[in-house]
Amino acid sequence: MLKNLISDLQQYKSIGVFGFGVEGKSFYNFVQKYLPNTELIIIDKKHSSCDENYLNKLDEVELIVKSPGISLYNLGIDYKSYKFSSTTELLLKHFKNQIIGVTGTKGKSTLVTLIDSLLKNAGKKSVLCGNIGTPAFDIVENIEDDTKIVMELSSHQLLHVNYSPHIAILTNLFEEHLDYYKDVNEYYGAKFNIFNHQNKEDIFIYNLPKKLTHGRNVYDKELAYNVEFSLQNGFIHKSTLQILEILKEILVLNDAVYLRTIHEFKTLPHRLEFVQDVKGVAYINDSISTIPQATIEAVKILKNVDTLILGGNDRGVHYDVLIDFLQKSDIDNIILFSDTGKKIYDTLHVKEKQKNIFLQNNLQECVKKAYNVSKKIVLFSPAASSFNAYKNFVERGDEFKNLVKNLKG
Repeated sequence: MLKNLISDLQQYKSIGVFGFGVEGKSFYNFVQKYLPNTELIIIDKKHSSCDENYLNKLDEVELIVKSPGISLYNLGIDYKSYKFSSTTELLLKHFKNQIIGVTGTKGKSTLVTLIDSLLKNAGKKSVLCGNIGTPAFDIVENIEDDTKIVMELSSHQLLHVNYSPHIAILTNLFEEHLDYYKDVNEYYGAKFNIFNHQNKEDIFIYNLPKKLTHGRNVYDKELAYNVEFSLQNGFIHKSTLQILEILKEILVLNDAVYLRTIHEFKTLPHRLEFVQDVKGVAYINDSISTIPQATIEAVKILKNVDTLILGGNDRGVHYDVLIDFLQKSDIDNIILFSDTGKKIYDTLHVKEKQKNIFLQNNLQECVKKAYNVSKKIVLFSPAASSFNAYKNFVERGDEFKNLVKNLKG
């Protein structure tokens, strides 16, 4: 409840906002509105009020609300050395019973969008927030007692939290973000916080088609809708639909609402997004793909990919599984660029003699090469992050779409 949240924060005379990005600014504005007597100190090396000694400000405040983008491991800061919290932890603490939280390496954004639509189609009050783009503290004052809060939760948001949502969903788990954590076990441990602090009345959905509560009561169920995706409006993975169906039963919603939700769904940008057809060749933007397993799934779903473009920032993720998959696949042309592209090229062009393997300098060259060699489907699914060349996967995907749209049809 909002009243309890405000009361909780009132005990602190000074609060540090550690990281002044989207979440930090959202929290700052909230405190200014509801706690005008609280001293707010911005702790961000890029902010005009800070200098190279900005971390010293950590010692000047009673509570530090940390933004998820800040890696304490990379800064050499022990979490236990300060009174840390986060907007995610604060929301989980005071609105736990209203929250449906979703995490996983891949599939989070599509699933939370579907859950929010499912609830709204059923006439329920629902707000969508979290890692999908809307900070929780931007909408917290609009939350009523009967409002469902659908949250996309990244590992960075879940790291160190001491509360879990009433309904927790873990879509899948693969190696990622190894530039942020000390090792892969810490990354996995962050994800597990989505259920680590649940009680016996809470629900944990994972490893479908099983539903697991904190009391470890497991049951199998027959799934009524065994479909992989909707061809009309976009691709929905089978496991996503399975989660949605289980959630429909938990929330006691009818089949008509479920079917309407999946039939009305449209693919989110940069997730197996059809760009356009050029000379009979379909170009698909899957810039959201930042790990090998996501690229493999994309190829499996599309089935007729004859050209794959991949490569990006090297964060220490292993690519053996992808290289093995590419060798066994029917893909004729593999176009590589950037750091991980070079790494894959060095292995693949030696092992693989039946395919065309190209190493290009940038994405523009990749699209030109694809235009010259492709006959069916060009899939841009990088299998790596974008941070060495782009602000994020959105900027990278937008460039791909613009390059494709400039091709001569």
